[in-house]
Amino acid sequence: MKRIFYIFISLIIAIMSVVPLSVQATEPVETAETTETIEATETNHAAIDEIAAITTPHMILYESDSGSVLYEKEAYAKAYPASTTKIMTCIVALENCGDVNSQYTCGWEAQNGFGPQSSLLGLKYGYVVTIKDMLYGLMLCSGNDCGACLAVATAGSIENFVELMNKKAQEIGMTGTHYTNPHGLHSEEHYTTAYDMALLMDYALKNETFCEIAKTVEYSVVEANGKFIKTIQTSNKLLYTKPGVDTEDNIYEYCIGGKTGETNIAGYCVVEAARKNGVTLVVVLMGDPNQYVTSPYYRFRNSVKLFEYGFDQFVCYKGAELAEKFNVTNAFNIQTTGYPENDPNNGLVTAAVDITDLELKGLKSEIGEPTAQDFVWHEPILDAEAVAAPVTAGDKLGTVQLFYRQSPGTEEKLLFEGDLIAESGMNAASGSENKSDSSNIVDDEKSGRRDVCNLNISKNGGNPEYTVWMYYENTLFTMQDGLTQHYLYCDNDVFRSARVPATDFSVIIYRVSTDESGNTVYVPDSAVQPGERYVIVSCKKALMAVKKGRSLEARDVSIDDDGNLTGVIPDEAIWTFTPNGSGYQLMSNGMYLHRSGGDGLLFWILIAVLVISLAVVIHLLVTGKRRKRNPRRHGQYKIYRM
Repeated sequence: MKRIFYIFISLIIAIMSVVPLSVQATEPVETAETTETIEATETNHAAIDEIAAITTPHMILYESDSGSVLYEKEAYAKAYPASTTKIMTCIVALENCGDVNSQYTCGWEAQNGFGPQSSLLGLKYGYVVTIKDMLYGLMLCSGNDCGACLAVATAGSIENFVELMNKKAQEIGMTGTHYTNPHGLHSEEHYTTAYDMALLMDYALKNETFCEIAKTVEYSVVEANGKFIKTIQTSNKLLYTKPGVDTEDNIYEYCIGGKTGETNIAGYCVVEAARKNGVTLVVVLMGDPNQYVTSPYYRFRNSVKLFEYGFDQFVCYKGAELAEKFNVTNAFNIQTTGYPENDPNNGLVTAAVDITDLELKGLKSEIGEPTAQDFVWHEPILDAEAVAAPVTAGDKLGTVQLFYRQSPGTEEKLLFEGDLIAESGMNAASGSENKSDSSNIVDDEKSGRRDVCNLNISKNGGNPEYTVWMYYENTLFTMQDGLTQHYLYCDNDVFRSARVPATDFSVIIYRVSTDESGNTVYVPDSAVQPGERYVIVSCKKALMAVKKGRSLEARDVSIDDDGNLTGVIPDEAIWTFTPNGSGYQLMSNGMYLHRSGGDGLLFWILIAVLVISLAVVIHLLVTGKRRKRNPRRHGQYKIYRM
């Protein structure tokens, strides 16, 4: 019997030595939801070991843009969400309740079913609060009463709202999730997975209002009738450490929001999001035992460890950085057709592609160590009509694609595609109108003096032929003899006028107005409104009349990404458009804007007069000296001392 027993024990030991007892948490999980995991390398092995020591039962580290799972442990197993449920409650309410500033009168749902241990904002029957206030109470102090009231306010009943929650979960792809309430109080049929919660947080981050609420540290709720005023702080310790209460500081500078949760059965839970260098990560930790078995700060410390590990796996290069580090150019020489035979550039024009939105982002293991040779622009795809002369600066000539290869010999991957925009113009060979014939523009001296830029300012309205301006399709111009148009444009920080418009420099007019708060705002107008005041802008310069001296100024102004004029505009840059005939006279601080008559002819007449006058003076001086030196002339004898 002993021999049989020893043989049996030996077989068990042999089997255990061959079959592994567990699988590393970083190995791929064979489920449809898993998109990617990171394999351990020498460089990140220590970090993985540290993360592997975390005792939290359910964990996931998720990259938002690619959907990559960078680390997971039991992320697809059933778990209870506790108050992290409120992320779904917040999103469903935001997408269905309409105006967040609308008021809601609380019913008995604000008080029913919540015991003394419940996390509450403090709503009571009959209180009148806004949807917005309840959303902040829901997410910051985890108010169960807010969840119940939001459900009724949004869907008419808690049951109807729960249906919306489950429907949204299916839309997002949360196949392992089922909800029974809007606040997260425990129910065996109220469950989720760490992976599903990562999907939910990723979805929620696309809602701007949610992001604003999730990152808020402190908020004051005010009941409409004055019955209730309360200032609340977030329970997210990556955003806020409460003085005199918290014994640890776990603030994480890259955190952009999250939600905590806790019940006796669910344990400590947290869903966090962080963003660094263009990379957005989501961490979900669920099931840490509470009741003093695990520190309530444990989930926050571990969130930071996971974030730091995740950010170390990613790289992100923006367009400007790619241009500087890897010489990724954005300028091209484009061959045009139908150009003049005497063109010195043989039809070549320069074009550029805007690489502001270009970025190379991904796992270090995929991208490797980039070099300049890894970035390849393919041959531009040109529009045959666009490259036929005449070509105007600003024309779209075609598109071009940038590819990236991890190393020589590997497959190229499309990284970026952009429009090729002409930076220089080209005349037609013959018989075609030039789209932007800058050679016909009066080539004045590069100066703001009114006598060389064909513009003038004075207190006299002057001849309507030179002072009445029309505005059409972002162009200001005057009419001479009812035939010749003279256009206002900005060139090299100087406002000028000429017979041919500089189409590269269109004029935008911003009407001076006042908003509901009494603040001055500047509203872009496509047509002039008689008697209104405007700021005239071209090339981010505002036309300004100077009272003293003989100059007009081109003053720098700030324009945001939406094309709105911002900042304080001086009175000298505000022009009143006063109707006159078919156009308008432009006046600023009592000064009228003129076009100098005769394209500068008066200036040249004055020069001619000065030259003739100077010649006469020189002639008189020369002839005067000759008279003094002639002693034979009567009355001109001189006495010489011997």
